[in-house]
Amino acid sequence: MQQILRRSYELDHGYYAVGVELLPYKLVGVMAQTDGRVTARAHKNLTGMEPQDVVGHIAELTAHLVADALGSSFPRRRICLGVQLGGPVDPRTGLVRRYANPPDDHGKDKPPPYAWVDYPLGTALRAATGCVTAVDNDAHAFAAYEQRFGVGTDSPTFGVVLIRDGVGAGIVVEHERLSVPLEFGHLRISRRGRLCDCGMRGCVESQAGARALTAVVRERTGCQRDGLEGAIGLAESAEPQAVPALGAFRSAGAAIAFGMGQLLSLFGPRQMVVYAARDLITAGPGRLAANAFLHELRRFPAYAFLAYRECQLVTKPLQPVLGAHGAALIALQNCFGVRLRSR
Repeated sequence: MQQILRRSYELDHGYYAVGVELLPYKLVGVMAQTDGRVTARAHKNLTGMEPQDVVGHIAELTAHLVADALGSSFPRRRICLGVQLGGPVDPRTGLVRRYANPPDDHGKDKPPPYAWVDYPLGTALRAATGCVTAVDNDAHAFAAYEQRFGVGTDSPTFGVVLIRDGVGAGIVVEHERLSVPLEFGHLRISRRGRLCDCGMRGCVESQAGARALTAVVRERTGCQRDGLEGAIGLAESAEPQAVPALGAFRSAGAAIAFGMGQLLSLFGPRQMVVYAARDLITAGPGRLAANAFLHELRRFPAYAFLAYRECQLVTKPLQPVLGAHGAALIALQNCFGVRLRSR
């Protein structure tokens, strides 16, 4: 009976958020209620990445989640929409500064490249859905999830590093998520390093992230392997090229460790959470690529100011809905003032 009454009160007085993770050619969506818990999930594959078409598909996914969870007539004034993507975003306006899949990133089984530049995604989504909308970077969304349901339960100050095609980061300081441009992947860690997609040399992302890592393996071995899975397979093979391939994984771990050391010196987090593909962060017998990567990654405190070296590393495999969940939490906070502190 109490559960029924609680549900009735929530429907009459609560706020809801649809959270959407925008990935290359795919949408992942969730519905979350005021306390941040997810009540519904959905996903949608995309055949194209033109921004106007993506907006239409996000609107369809939003309508589907709302209708299933609340009914199509539920008032939009109590529903917000949060969207996150892997690129620089102005969270105040919802302007996507750049969201791209580079031409050299579409190998044998990859879809065509695309590029959004200064696209007003927040404005377009508000018009298409009738919902107040928040747009943010994907690493910030994972930081919001950790703040409410992860390491934020123990640490008021922590960092999140997100390793996908590129590398991003989010920071929470004294329970407050810093929603500011934080181009972790483009911190310069070497003056003479490899050329990055951004045009600079020596960025973290010139060595780390699935796109750069597979390119470095190809450059060092002369072997073409498709994606991170193929690069791991070569590094763990009996072929002579396995040795230089493993060196690429060590270099990737070291690059991220250098960058994390800078975050430690700047913000003094007590925990750093690294999200990545399971095969990259699961060490053990026979897992040579992960062992090489993690060996270097775990050295990150040595690259920080001495007073801030007491920092715990937490590794977590990427899961399909966590980014969308984080986007919903950001929307609840930004649109309706819901606090993200853990209970």
